[in-house]
Amino acid sequence: MDVQRLLASLIENVIWLKILAVFFIVYGVLQCLSIVGLLVGWLPIWLGVLLFSSAKLLDLVGEGGNSEHAVESIEKISLYFKISGIVALVFVGVLVVVGTFALFILFS
Repeated sequence: MDVQRLLASLIENVIWLKILAVFFIVYGVLQCLSIVGLLVGWLPIWLGVLLFSSAKLLDLVGEGGNSEHAVESIEKISLYFKISGIVALVFVGVLVVVGTFALFILFS
């Protein structure tokens, strides 16, 4: 199967990957401006770099690059989703703990 045809939808939307990547990088840099933000500001920067490098690889695939570029791009997008999922689970866990603590304080 042709790699370009298989990834056509991703290749057509590379601009959106780049926009989202720049958003994450800028967001991470702005977070790093505060002391508390330094603890978590590196994460959106990393996610942005992953998306941007994936978009660059997809550009190469669209220009007739080989399947190795496609595989590396998909691996970077996969890592982005894994990290985002872990962050979402940690966030929900923190919300549950804080909510439970707040209810305990409120009703005691």
